[in-house]
Amino acid sequence: MPLVSAPNLAPIFTDDERRVRARLGSLRHAGWIECMSVGMTEARQQRWFVTNQAAQALYAHDGVHATRDGDRPPTPFSDRLPVNAPTSERREHLPWTATSRGVRTCVRRLAALEPLYRLAPGLLHSGWLRVPDSDTADRLDIGMTDFRLLRYGGWFHAVAHYGEHYWVTFTYVGLHATERALRRKRAHRFWGLDAYASEHDAHERAVDRVFYGDPEYEATPSAQVMLAADSWAAHLAQCEFARGARPLICTPDGLWGDPVELRPSGDRVDDPVTPMEAGRAEQLGRWRRINADTVAITDSLTYATFMAVAQFPAMRRGELSRLLSASQRSVSDALARLVEVGLIDRFDGRCYLTERGLRRAANVSRLLASALIRRHGAYLLPAFRHRQRHHDDGVNQLVLQFAAEGAAAFVGWRGEINVLGVTQIRPDLVVLVADGPLGAGAHCLEYERSATTPSEVIEKIRTYRKCAAVGRHVPLLMVCETEQAAERFAEFDTLVPLLVTHMAAVEAGRLTGDSTVWRKRDTAAVSLRCV
Repeated sequence: MPLVSAPNLAPIFTDDERRVRARLGSLRHAGWIECMSVGMTEARQQRWFVTNQAAQALYAHDGVHATRDGDRPPTPFSDRLPVNAPTSERREHLPWTATSRGVRTCVRRLAALEPLYRLAPGLLHSGWLRVPDSDTADRLDIGMTDFRLLRYGGWFHAVAHYGEHYWVTFTYVGLHATERALRRKRAHRFWGLDAYASEHDAHERAVDRVFYGDPEYEATPSAQVMLAADSWAAHLAQCEFARGARPLICTPDGLWGDPVELRPSGDRVDDPVTPMEAGRAEQLGRWRRINADTVAITDSLTYATFMAVAQFPAMRRGELSRLLSASQRSVSDALARLVEVGLIDRFDGRCYLTERGLRRAANVSRLLASALIRRHGAYLLPAFRHRQRHHDDGVNQLVLQFAAEGAAAFVGWRGEINVLGVTQIRPDLVVLVADGPLGAGAHCLEYERSATTPSEVIEKIRTYRKCAAVGRHVPLLMVCETEQAAERFAEFDTLVPLLVTHMAAVEAGRLTGDSTVWRKRDTAAVSLRCV
């Protein structure tokens, strides 16, 4: 567990946090561990990792893991080491997370590790997993006995063991995940696990299960946990797993959805046995100075500012301050740091990600940088920024209005809808509706500045009509620049499920609540409650 903090370790060892900090200080003094002060979704704090010397001492060169003498205090590195001679016959190579490269990777993806480290240690006692009636209470009176971050596979990225009977997989759904990306990964989610489940004939096991459907070689976890970055990521995960084995879906704020049943499993999942070099993980200070852009995000406000610009291009400093509920001075300081290291660029008072920033955002969300650049590369061009500025201003105004009313609006490409062989919808924004005249669930929102004639309106809703024609009715919230345009769109509400409004009404009224600015043709204001 690289970059783990004292609050994360306390529940694992069922010890007082103060005593854990003292033990960490003793190990650091002896040269076994080192720390760095960093944070993304949490406040900045000391986070610990194993030094190069400790990795070499704990894992012998022949691949045998040396066992620790728990009664002997840590001693400085010399002829005596605080480990016994290797006694275990189990061959276990140095884990990738103890290498220099592994620690650097964890620094980049700390936003995923922070909620994971909070959740995993006490998962069995959280009440979020239903225990089978056949399991006795004393059998479940166990804590987390092992935790691994997995190197391979785009789906599962961590596994935790609880005693001898249970192992749970964890999947992070980041801010840049889409329905299509989750669907593609879900089809191959057990491939890597089959390879991990046995040291012998690992690839044959995977081939037999995937291509021949042989259940003997299937690796089945006790439970699957989807750790979503926010409520929209949780919604995507919930929709993708509507059928089949349902996972436990969590967000950093708590549980999303219903608890799931925990089942015993004898499989053991680990990284493939591959020799690795430890590197020089303790020289992170020099690496951080050379890669200033990679480690510029060291506190929660800077991280939130960076991800807000990643989702909503063209926001100004004051708008970011309102969206993040932070002072303009603190947001200005965060922007200055991000601009200094080349992650954010300012153009006409608005903020945009640079190409380096797009690559950084993709790495945080565990996506290929090329996918994100293909999607947002146009914003790297000043001419495109200038052409889109009025449209972006209108969209960002709606985002701020939803936020002021206690609801969340998500950037539209996160809610892309792909109807195979028919069309693709990528709206300006997407919102989660709990109750409204068009039903509950995801609603697309489009901001339109120019369409007024019937032919222009028909063209604007063309993709939504295609979806409706094949039985996929996508609720649409249309915001127009003028009242005349809104009335024109309302005439077509029989073709697609549609609510309309205009910007003057938005500025004077509410987008959510019992009486909103949304309306259908020849109807009064409607109620719309958002998550």
